[in-house]
Amino acid sequence: MKGARVMYFLQRINSWSDKHYPLWLDFIRMILGIIFVWKGLYFLSHKQAVVEIVQMYGYGFYTMTLVHFVIGVHLAGGLLIFTGLLTRFAVILQLPVLLSSLIFVVIPNGFMSIGPEAELTIIVLALLVVFLFEGSGHLSLDEYINRHPE
Repeated sequence: MKGARVMYFLQRINSWSDKHYPLWLDFIRMILGIIFVWKGLYFLSHKQAVVEIVQMYGYGFYTMTLVHFVIGVHLAGGLLIFTGLLTRFAVILQLPVLLSSLIFVVIPNGFMSIGPEAELTIIVLALLVVFLFEGSGHLSLDEYINRHPE
């Protein structure tokens, strides 16, 4: 019964979003995708810095797994968000990474102590929530696939 209510709720959100989706949000979605790809490439080229952050929390054996997970989620999720393919799925994958960053990196160091990273994390997290509800938009591969099913 709960599953049916959740599906009905998601269908209503999707229907409302399709009717009220402003085109400028597609460009914001694309910029968000670029930010994730850029961050993934940055982490890939500065892997040791990410390893040090993860090791501070004592994950031991799982450190490299987590580092590669974060890099992979940022790269793949960023590409999916940029193209508008499976956007909600990509957002759901990004949310735990960004929430972990906020909880374990930004908050303990203070919002003003690490420069623009705190603000960027909060803005990107807010945009993820927006696209969780809004979806891919009109300028997206999802929309193209829906219009051209063959």
